[in-house]
Amino acid sequence: MTRTHFSEGQVLFSEGELSDSVFRLLSGFVEVVRELDGDPILLGTVGAGQFIGEMGVIENRRRSATVRAASEIEVEILTRSEFLHQIVLSPRAARELIQRLSERLREADDRIVNDERRTGRVQGSSTGANSLMLDLTVNSAYLAAQNPWLQHQLHTPIRVGDLPFVVGRGPVAGEEPPPLRPHLTLEDIAPFRLSRNHFVVEKCGGGYHVRDLCSTLGTIVNGEPIGDHFRGDDALLRAGGNEVIAGGVDSPFVFSVFVA
Repeated sequence: MTRTHFSEGQVLFSEGELSDSVFRLLSGFVEVVRELDGDPILLGTVGAGQFIGEMGVIENRRRSATVRAASEIEVEILTRSEFLHQIVLSPRAARELIQRLSERLREADDRIVNDERRTGRVQGSSTGANSLMLDLTVNSAYLAAQNPWLQHQLHTPIRVGDLPFVVGRGPVAGEEPPPLRPHLTLEDIAPFRLSRNHFVVEKCGGGYHVRDLCSTLGTIVNGEPIGDHFRGDDALLRAGGNEVIAGGVDSPFVFSVFVA
């Protein structure tokens, strides 16, 4: 392995490159950026102590995003063989990797169960998602627009019950229907920040969570990015007010989620 420094603004690796190494961030912060219709979109930041690029190495897939230094940083660079060797020899590194993979598997299992539950109940109702929500007896979370731009589409807060509540973008010509039918459909213009199925608010384990639905640009919950490019897809909401941003830093899709 090699230790090296990067200056602010330097690129560690670029979207589309071969995944031939893994970075362990020892100090500083990096930005995760993805190109959308020729424009760079900041998805979020990652801090010291985390691996960067390990999933591409494990899956033998090209980089799905660009990572650049957001400050002066120091990293360890491990080749694919060095990374796998370290996982074998270091119980701590192996535990961290297994924990992350376990979290993703659990989230995938929960997604299947919740989607089946939601689909079954929707099929049993002829009044649609909005009427289904009104029939719920547990409504202790509220979704609202946090800025004037979004308030033009989301005029009043929406109560969220104990079923998964999906937020996504409305279709454009030629698009196939999304895997899940959104409960809240919002309009966007190209380059799209909002995915057709972007995130879901759901109640599980006695609390409310936000789960990113493999969106293109990820979701930020109370300042922490979640999604395919980050350590997990799920974030627990705290009691009181929460901020949820769909579509990366500076996206106009900024929501408030209040948990009673």
